[in-house]
Amino acid sequence: MVFGSGRDLAVPHLECRDINGVDFVALKDAGFKAVVFDKDNTLTRPYEKQVWSDVAAALETCVRAFGIDNVAVLSNSAGLAQYDPEGKVAAVMERALGIGFLRHSSKKPAGNCDALVRRFGCDAREMIFVGDRYLTDVVYGNRHGMFTVRVEPFTEEGESTSIRLAKKIEGGALALWKKRPEKGRFDRTPGYKPHPLIPEGRMANDFLAAAARG
Repeated sequence: MVFGSGRDLAVPHLECRDINGVDFVALKDAGFKAVVFDKDNTLTRPYEKQVWSDVAAALETCVRAFGIDNVAVLSNSAGLAQYDPEGKVAAVMERALGIGFLRHSSKKPAGNCDALVRRFGCDAREMIFVGDRYLTDVVYGNRHGMFTVRVEPFTEEGESTSIRLAKKIEGGALALWKKRPEKGRFDRTPGYKPHPLIPEGRMANDFLAAAARG
């Protein structure tokens, strides 16, 4: 699907170094109702159980803007029935990070978003998905019509060789797939990619925090 005609699914609406670069207040004001985060290399260093200090304040800003009940983590480990059938790991992570972890049955990018819709009580198009992986986080979010934000990973320390290789492959692919802004076609242009909740006359890049704008 992604390596064929659906390459635009792997292109995020917004790209920035980390979540400090996201203007969560502006996104809330635009009509978005919930935020979904990946965990490793988005909120924490790989496999750690605490929010990385450099992004802790930004996460707090997000929670204040959207409310604690409208912010959650969708992980491919903690909360996934295949690896955490009783949700015990997810419960530990919830206590450690201070935000909810979704219990679900499919690894990103596969699966539906019914559990998220039930949790937040809103349409998927009113959600924001934030993660560091193009072919899992971004594709999953775009498949369901979310506003997608791709952040750079904090580190490769602790990651398996297979994950490092996968990231190199997807990074190389996205370098080829992304396009400069073209008249009438922005589906493969981060910062310009359209979304129904972006107000007329604005673009995705307008939701970068002021400090992240070039």
